[in-house]
Amino acid sequence: MKLNYLLFSLFISTLTFGQNTKLPQGFEAGDRTKTNLNIGWKFHLGDLEQTPTATDFDDRSWKEVSVPHTSQLVSYEMDIIKETWVQEKFLRDISWYRKKIKIDAKPSNKIYLEFEAIHNATELWINGKKVGKYAVNGYVPFHFDITDFVTLGKENTIAIKADNSYSQTIAPDPHRTDYVKFGGLYRDVYLVTTNPVHVTFNWEDYDAGVHITTPTVNKHNGTVTIKTTVKNDHAADKKTKIVTNIITKEGLVLRKVISESTIKAHSTHTFRQSVTVEDDYHLWSPDSPYLYRVNSVIYDNETPLDFVENTFGFRKFALEKGKGFVLNGEPLFLVGANRHQSYPNIGDAVPNSFHYNEALQYKKAGMNIIRLSHYTQDDAFIKACDELGIFIYEEPSTWIEWGGDTWFENLEKATRTMIRNHRNHPSIIVWGAGINHRGPVPRMQTVAKEEDPFRLTASASAPWDGPKNEGITDVHATMDYRRTEFPESAFTMVMEHGSSPNSEVNQFHISRYKGNKNNFAAITWLGADYNHLQPDIVDDQWSRDFMTTYGVLSPYRVPKPVYYWYQSELVAKPIVHIADETASKDGKIRVFSNCQEVALYHNGNLVARQVPDNDITKINLNHPSFTFKYHWKEGTLKAVGYTNGEKVTEFTRQKEGKPHHLKVTYNITDQPFYAGGSDVRLVYASILDENGEVVTSSENEVRFSVSGAGELIDNGKIYANPAPAYNGVAAIYVKGTNNSGTITVTAKATGIKSGKATISTAKFNTDEIANTAKTIYDFPITRVDIGGEKQLVQFEWEEWTGITNNDLNYTIKETNTQVEISANEKINWLGNGTSMLGDLSFVGTDGLFVEKGEIHFKLSNLKAGSYVLETFHHARKLDIKSTNEIEVTVNDADGSFTRTSDDHIVNYYDNNSSGERQPISINSTLVSDGSNPVILKFKNKIEKGSLWLNGFVLKQIK
Repeated sequence: MKLNYLLFSLFISTLTFGQNTKLPQGFEAGDRTKTNLNIGWKFHLGDLEQTPTATDFDDRSWKEVSVPHTSQLVSYEMDIIKETWVQEKFLRDISWYRKKIKIDAKPSNKIYLEFEAIHNATELWINGKKVGKYAVNGYVPFHFDITDFVTLGKENTIAIKADNSYSQTIAPDPHRTDYVKFGGLYRDVYLVTTNPVHVTFNWEDYDAGVHITTPTVNKHNGTVTIKTTVKNDHAADKKTKIVTNIITKEGLVLRKVISESTIKAHSTHTFRQSVTVEDDYHLWSPDSPYLYRVNSVIYDNETPLDFVENTFGFRKFALEKGKGFVLNGEPLFLVGANRHQSYPNIGDAVPNSFHYNEALQYKKAGMNIIRLSHYTQDDAFIKACDELGIFIYEEPSTWIEWGGDTWFENLEKATRTMIRNHRNHPSIIVWGAGINHRGPVPRMQTVAKEEDPFRLTASASAPWDGPKNEGITDVHATMDYRRTEFPESAFTMVMEHGSSPNSEVNQFHISRYKGNKNNFAAITWLGADYNHLQPDIVDDQWSRDFMTTYGVLSPYRVPKPVYYWYQSELVAKPIVHIADETASKDGKIRVFSNCQEVALYHNGNLVARQVPDNDITKINLNHPSFTFKYHWKEGTLKAVGYTNGEKVTEFTRQKEGKPHHLKVTYNITDQPFYAGGSDVRLVYASILDENGEVVTSSENEVRFSVSGAGELIDNGKIYANPAPAYNGVAAIYVKGTNNSGTITVTAKATGIKSGKATISTAKFNTDEIANTAKTIYDFPITRVDIGGEKQLVQFEWEEWTGITNNDLNYTIKETNTQVEISANEKINWLGNGTSMLGDLSFVGTDGLFVEKGEIHFKLSNLKAGSYVLETFHHARKLDIKSTNEIEVTVNDADGSFTRTSDDHIVNYYDNNSSGERQPISINSTLVSDGSNPVILKFKNKIEKGSLWLNGFVLKQIK
């Protein structure tokens, strides 16, 4: 074992950090590197008499760990700790972490350590010298400038003291919380190197990093504003250029904006850039979460120095009386869950793959909002919600009580950091400006609005505490586990409502809140079960288990029956589902379906055919559950869903029998599983009967074993292995060893047939920029408006003005592509200063035309690739209606193809107006071989009347 450790240490210590691997086409990183440091740490729990910060400190006896890391593994039942929610002692330890790295960077570079979060106060030493301390909050990111502490090209020693001690000044301490304050270096760690001229971190100031807003969001176009703050750490002023590209999902540069400024020595400058998007315009919504990329590169002349990339979405929301929450002009009721980030045993030390997978589970349930209770959560979860289309209500780490001036100052700093770090994400719509139960807090409201006036704030109220309205915030966010009164006029969301495995409680609250148009969201408590300690009130009413039981998902994120009711209510795909025996019991069979009727059969015999429950408590739901009053003793149930009298789908469930065999599965199989221990997987052992049904009543313990390139996460003290089954499923974590390979986990239980499953790990790449960088296709987009001498030129289009046949050639300057127009009849030009109505009206108002015959459009010196060409053919003479009756022939590298245009569905009968549409146009796909010209021929299929060409848009797509 010691030999293995020595080999691993030598491997880690000789790794060089700071070099970008090969990046995709078009992607410029400048001097910036971002290296993931998650793997290869040495860990010691508890403080030491000798401070372990020196480079020659002997840490060979320390444990080898990877990040995310929890300071202590805990049992499912929290080690049965007899401590209250205040949590003064449990897990309140100091943790030490050490790592040795070699840094390769230019002598002039700036070097930083970036932490996504550490519980709770952090002190950092580099090469035995103290760099600094961060003692603000344990749930937000921060960084240290270590430039003056490292030695380039040689081994550097990092020492971190993660102090999770009970605190009087760091929220949520020193007060009670219903969640556990876990310890450790539990989120990602990065080494960042930059040029002295570089983009700052978002959380450094209000004007810092990148701040993206969408001040105008229309149905067919939008405006995006990007503020990018650049610091010059040189001793001299620097003339600097920033090139910002708006990039489509396919990687095509849609718009480009360039700005220049001379930044004074040791100063910052904020570039403010705005651009409109009309072509390839998409709105962001839960149904269509379209994300654009914003890629900015900082240059010294033509030399790239630094870059930064973010995503954003065009979406507009408002609260309107009588409509509630309105997204992009349409009312939308929000349904979702509260989320705690912790998992059993590992606490808050959750890999990014888990964050994404849990968001995906909520999305598959049909949920469109998650409240991040009650603290700032991982970037990975926020990004997942952006990509999947889930709204977020995020709040700083508090619960009920508040502290003194220093406490509030730290909470304010943490709130500002949270907002600055996450303000570019379209998924976030609400900042928590209140403390749980206690209603709106003025100081938190003003902080949130100072930092971000574009989002809503919520009060975090309770019916037993605080104002019964929104107070100083935008939204009355209340808890409702009973049947509380609605405010008389406030916009309200129930940020916490009750839940039950059979879904009856969920249906009651959601239906009730949907019945009032000023209510716009119903968020259940709880998304997934989680650990908590004991209340400080000791009596029968408040006594509770160490693990909750009312989540939509189990603590290990296994769906409960209520999960499938959410699907039936919120997902369009036809569904019928018979709840398992944790919900179908006591003479009631619960069926969840979005069909109009459900027929239930027992052993092939019809029990009943019913419509959904006609219950006043479910009256506002789209799809109430179907409750069949039937005492199920044995055999098979089959539910058949009918819509419009026709069978749509069916579901069969057998009565649970005796445990027969184990089925082993992994929680995530559609993402890479990375070696090294930073990534983990949950292994599920489902206890099945002979028919393959999960035996939810099983009390069997399951023992797991692993072979291959993996290790089970278990210290032998947390009762993880053998693992008890909860509702018929036992679970354990597995992580990869340092080398990638195949992992096989076997599960055994007394008297049951064993099971096993195999999964493979992939090599972990520490280069974060290479991991996330995507291709940028920076192809020119040419827009040319064609017309006569007095033509009105479309804004931001190139001008091609002609009078005679001598003006029928045009050169696209950026690519030197030659455009030639010809015809077998006389070509006439129109440009008399008149106008027309409609979109792109200046394009359509003038152009060139022939009285009869064809117009030929020739492209020479066109770079090899695929193109889309849109040509405009709006007739301005009244001798012809503007119609689709135009035949186009394309002669390109793929041969010849002729078609009749049908790109406009409805013809125009007023030549002076296109209404709210664009002029008549034809979209053609072209392929160029780079040497031969591409020729298009346009022919009017109507014998009498002129044929027009008003302009064109040429885009390369490959």
